[in-house]
Amino acid sequence: MINESEFPILNFDDNKKAKLSAKKHDKVEHQGIDYGVICFDLKILEKFAQTYPFRVIGGIKGCGITLLNVYAVNFNGTEIILHPGIAGGPWAAGIMEDLVAFGCKKIIAIGGVGVLKKEIARGHLIIPTSAVRQEGTSYHYVKPSKYIEYSPDIINKMCEYLKEKNLPFVCGRTWTTDAIYRETEDLIKLREKEGCVCVEMENAAFGAVAQFYNIKFGQIFYGGDCLAGDMWDKRDWESEDVKQRAKFELLKLAMEMVTRI
Repeated sequence: MINESEFPILNFDDNKKAKLSAKKHDKVEHQGIDYGVICFDLKILEKFAQTYPFRVIGGIKGCGITLLNVYAVNFNGTEIILHPGIAGGPWAAGIMEDLVAFGCKKIIAIGGVGVLKKEIARGHLIIPTSAVRQEGTSYHYVKPSKYIEYSPDIINKMCEYLKEKNLPFVCGRTWTTDAIYRETEDLIKLREKEGCVCVEMENAAFGAVAQFYNIKFGQIFYGGDCLAGDMWDKRDWESEDVKQRAKFELLKLAMEMVTRI
């Protein structure tokens, strides 16, 4: 049934059946893998896949994107799908649809975010507890609301795991927006008042698809550029080597964590 509204983005339809589906024949033959990890750094993803036994089970190609492989990686005896991430809510939803079609029941995504608090350093870990829905894709999966909320149980499990590893982190709300060049000073202040600690372009879409299919999902951010203060601060890593090692270890962490949520 369609929720009628004068604003098209709010015309939510709760009908689960759509004309197109990600459940194609090429995915059916690889179904049965319960876990999936989404990584937005393609260089690290390729390096990680080559470090462990793997098989290529699919790929992404189109819209000007060169073929990106989707891997099934045997990580410590458990097969986990390692899927490349692509910026933006529509791609995020499509990636989640693919993982659901492969049969995944638990998914973790990792990627960088802009921080709204100066004290959150470059590379510092963030666990989102909810997402402001200032994008469009989530409204096609979950009825209109201000936030996408995450399961306290999943958040607690992720936090406990980071504590076991003695890794510092913060929990907080994230701001998902489609428009990277419309992050104005007043909008940033408004989101800060709502409790947002960071801004990105995919989390609300990820969470909405997870709710739609009733699968377990969590995300680990690492602090990137800073939007707090009067000027945008790019905040480079100490060195390329530090950046590569940190991202590799974070991906390894996500591969371990996804089996525990």
